[in-house]
Amino acid sequence: MFNSFFQNTEVLTTIFNLTFSFALAFVIAFTYQKTHKGLSYSQGFVLTIIVLCVLAAAIMMIIGSSVARAFAMLGAFTIIRFRTAVKDTKDTAFILFGLIVGMAVGINNYSVALTTTIFVSLLLYFLDKFNFGSVKKYDYILSFSVDKEKNPNNGYEEILKDHLKNYDLLNISTRDDGKIIDINFSIRFLAGINPNKLIEILSNLSGIENIHLIMAKDDIEY
Repeated sequence: MFNSFFQNTEVLTTIFNLTFSFALAFVIAFTYQKTHKGLSYSQGFVLTIIVLCVLAAAIMMIIGSSVARAFAMLGAFTIIRFRTAVKDTKDTAFILFGLIVGMAVGINNYSVALTTTIFVSLLLYFLDKFNFGSVKKYDYILSFSVDKEKNPNNGYEEILKDHLKNYDLLNISTRDDGKIIDINFSIRFLAGINPNKLIEILSNLSGIENIHLIMAKDDIEY
């Protein structure tokens, strides 16, 4: 019985398609892991990409050339409600990526599935590698407090000029009757400058306190 089952050409094709779609889905999921930025990473989403790709292949094999099956499948999908919000539009692109590759495998168009997986994965990798589309001008937000009694001559300005390619004042405020000044800068370091070195130098400067360095907000995604 089992011998005849596995000798069935349709069964072998089904097994191959599901296995092949899983392999390509793994490549897509790996690409997503390597190009993801921000704080909203979800292991569940990665697994969803893989499962959707395999299911898309199965769906296309079920539908085949039957229009009736296609409409029946569409009706089934209208019942499903997806309640998880996609926070990044790029995540939607990865979902479509997985579905399209799975559909191509499901209709036995292996060359399109393989070529699309390789081409789009490389495209996404290089776009991420070169940070394409970013309009960020600054790398960090630097904030610190200046005690005017201990540092009346703004000695920090020369230090900033020596270590930064450019910097812009974001905010300045005073407290303790003007004795303490809180300052925030948008900054970009000169090539080869270690951010920790700047913090160390500022810390050793008299009157400079509460030094904080955080990534620029353009890099933070929720």
